[in-house]
Amino acid sequence: MTSIEPDRRAVPASEGEREQMEAAFRAALEQLPENTRFPHAVRELARPLFEAGWISGVRTGHTGPALADVPLPPHTFGTALSNLTTAMSAVSGPSIGQLVSYHGSQQVYHGRYWVTRIERELDRRGRESVTYRLSEYRDGAFVTVLTGVHTWSVAALPSHWQR
Repeated sequence: MTSIEPDRRAVPASEGEREQMEAAFRAALEQLPENTRFPHAVRELARPLFEAGWISGVRTGHTGPALADVPLPPHTFGTALSNLTTAMSAVSGPSIGQLVSYHGSQQVYHGRYWVTRIERELDRRGRESVTYRLSEYRDGAFVTVLTGVHTWSVAALPSHWQR
């Protein structure tokens, strides 16, 4: 072996380590304020990161009994999940049926709209181009207001705005 190779073989997480991690993950989620609503997809993306950190801590001896029953400050886990939520929103963009804020070049139309269509195309260089159709909801129907809206001209609004 060279000096950069570990002197032991990697071993997957044991059932006991996974059970401990699940309990710790649930406890961390329970520490969040009740009005914190993270999408299921965000929690599921956070789970393997939490698991890797938890098990690494256990195996390196950095999670000792001195920390037993000592909760993290509530904002610690909330901040991590909100950063993940923000990153997911930036990557995936708004979805159909989501309320967004339009702040593009047509200033007279700045405001909140519903995404009613998403068009994805590849340009000549093979890069994806995404545009949105934005609509208002009037008299029980969606009415198109803007088409061909680029990703950088909209921002998804938090779910509590969509009531």
